[in-house]
Amino acid sequence: MIKTRIIKGVVPVVVTPLNKNGSIDNNGLKNLIIFLKTKQIGGFWCLGTGSEDMNLTFKKRVEIAKIISTENADELPLIIGASFFCLEDTFNFIDATKEFQFDAYHIMPYHPKLSLEMLQQYYKLIADYSHKPIWLYTSANWCQYVPPVFVNELMNHPNIAGIKFSSSNTVDQLKVLNFKNEEFQVMTAVANQWFASLAMGSECGTSSLASALPEPLINIYNLFIEGKYDSAREHQLNLIKFTNSLPKSIKKDNFLGGAEEKYILEKRKICKPFMTNYYRCLNDDEKFVVDKALESCDYLELINNA
Repeated sequence: MIKTRIIKGVVPVVVTPLNKNGSIDNNGLKNLIIFLKTKQIGGFWCLGTGSEDMNLTFKKRVEIAKIISTENADELPLIIGASFFCLEDTFNFIDATKEFQFDAYHIMPYHPKLSLEMLQQYYKLIADYSHKPIWLYTSANWCQYVPPVFVNELMNHPNIAGIKFSSSNTVDQLKVLNFKNEEFQVMTAVANQWFASLAMGSECGTSSLASALPEPLINIYNLFIEGKYDSAREHQLNLIKFTNSLPKSIKKDNFLGGAEEKYILEKRKICKPFMTNYYRCLNDDEKFVVDKALESCDYLELINNA
């Protein structure tokens, strides 16, 4: 069994580059992994909600997992999503990817109406089956909210290595961060809370925004680690200003932030801007708003000079 390496720093949720016809943009995905490996990231979170995993077929997910694991070549910690509504698909995906090089699977339970008792059984079944460690994955936007006591009851399973605890509930976040140890890691999320999460003891955090704009989040992390808390806080406030300036219309339609992120990646000449079905790309007015937000927060120069 491969142990999950200790993960520290910014962990991009790898967005899924697509061609206009909906097929995987293989070159764009390779470009994205190569680009991110030039940054001071802590690892990769592949096939998460920010990767539009819920809209990808089984075959496409296996294709993506293979490309990313090959391009990463085991250099950085890599956690791959195996979240399917059908449990049999999760088992089949685990079987189909067993020869790939990566650290662990993460599992988002797309069953918001299940009881916590049933979710415990769900995770135990997968952890017992998997040949690699499992990470719990929770976000109240997509699944049943899991409280700290739920995490505490599962963290000692021998094949559960950590949790991505994505929540704006700072009290629960602090409690879950208190569970982390050498055998169980806790990863936070929510880009606008990165500074606060670090102050509460987080050592690693994910964000799909980190696929397109890793530098601001990395700057916050580095400044915090260096003890330059005032500067880290200022960079966090600037990032919040940026995210608050993004077009509300695309957020209303998509909820997911992928269209904005893929537009930025297109500007960086890394991949195409296309989204999976259900979601739409930015219109011209929204692109203008994103450009103004990048400029006002001094990120446009960063992109142009990268």
